[in-house]
Amino acid sequence: MKFGKSESKTVKTSSNSINFKVIAVIGALIVVDLIYAEYFFDPEIFNIKDGLYMAGMATCGIFSILVARRYRGSAMLGKAYLFLGLGFFAWFIGDLGYYYNQFVLEIDPWPTPFDAGFALNYVFAIMHLYLNTRYFKPQWNAPMKATIILIPVIAVSSFSLIAYDAWGEYDELIFDIFYTDIFVVGMSLTLAFAVVGASVFRHSILKETWLLLAVGIFLWAVADIIYYYLEAIEAFTHNHPINTLWMASFMIIIYALYKHHKAI
Repeated sequence: MKFGKSESKTVKTSSNSINFKVIAVIGALIVVDLIYAEYFFDPEIFNIKDGLYMAGMATCGIFSILVARRYRGSAMLGKAYLFLGLGFFAWFIGDLGYYYNQFVLEIDPWPTPFDAGFALNYVFAIMHLYLNTRYFKPQWNAPMKATIILIPVIAVSSFSLIAYDAWGEYDELIFDIFYTDIFVVGMSLTLAFAVVGASVFRHSILKETWLLLAVGIFLWAVADIIYYYLEAIEAFTHNHPINTLWMASFMIIIYALYKHHKAI
């Protein structure tokens, strides 16, 4: 499906190509982040790596809002990028609460009321991906529908079995598994929509830009999946390499949104 008049007039197709020098820089920064986490990062305190993590998340939100403003004449795309921006700001609030509980109050940061930010993050991300994919492909085929169903079913059932086996028997076991499953559903749906979006965006006029964005969201969802499974077996640490995967997703998303903004 092509852009409507308000979108197609403003797209600079010459800005679509991916600059692989930027990708190389992102790759180098990922290596630096891994080395820093392994040899220089103190997981017991809030330090520069945590600050960059939060800054990356906030920058994704800011860039999303800027793209939404450029699309304000669109009936759908402006709304889609506004949702993406709101998702990152909701995530920012959730992690702000996480850090506050962990480093200031020195209590278990999960669960807390701030968890609502994580849940809203998934809701907004799914809305963004859904609006974009349905815009470019109004009629979904059977594989696309199966992807949306199967990934969450596999993720939730697998996590529930692993958590039940790892956590043992205690009074609030079922509640804790059910509570965590809420976030696993959101994360796995985000992953499923990112997979579907990647297959749809490759046929669009801004295919390189949207594919970059889909890849960034995919990495973020994969990182979240790994996080929940690590938490289930109590293997997650504050300097775990999974944090670098989140940083990689932020950098790719920021680059995609920058290209998107310049191409409009």
